[in-house]
Amino acid sequence: MSAWDELMKTVGSISSIRELFLKARSAGFNVAELMNNYLRSEPLFNFIGLEFVEVGDGFVRAVFPYKREVLRRGGMVHGGVVMTVIDTVLGTAVMTINDGIDQYTAELKVHFLEPLINGPFTVEGRVIRAGRHLAVAEAHVYDTNKKLCAVGIGTWFMVKNSGQKGNNH
Repeated sequence: MSAWDELMKTVGSISSIRELFLKARSAGFNVAELMNNYLRSEPLFNFIGLEFVEVGDGFVRAVFPYKREVLRRGGMVHGGVVMTVIDTVLGTAVMTINDGIDQYTAELKVHFLEPLINGPFTVEGRVIRAGRHLAVAEAHVYDTNKKLCAVGIGTWFMVKNSGQKGNNH
């Protein structure tokens, strides 16, 4: 049984993704570690080496290493890896405030400011605005010297009921 399945079994029925996080915290779970168990079970995230450090209401801090397998020519982290990490961190930040049953990334834009060559890297993501169906979140990616290397901003569509699910992706 995966960590996610174990959590769902433990917290019982929930009406929203946000409620899952709230119940997990109130049951004494370390939410960052639960998310890390999930990441380790997924081949892509396991390959990248993404690890959550902190998961709060509308905020996530994560780290990932500098390693040969995620580099492009020139010895820098591939931009697709950076976007994947930002999407995951921001999507998780949105999950913590989402009072719906699912969500989708509607838009994601990344500004690459510096090459990611001095790892490990820290990604901080936070929800900056949440409405009824849309949430906007931003991320900052720092190298080991705390130099800002990338900034991302994205929009998530929050699915409120199962009837919406099939019509939006």
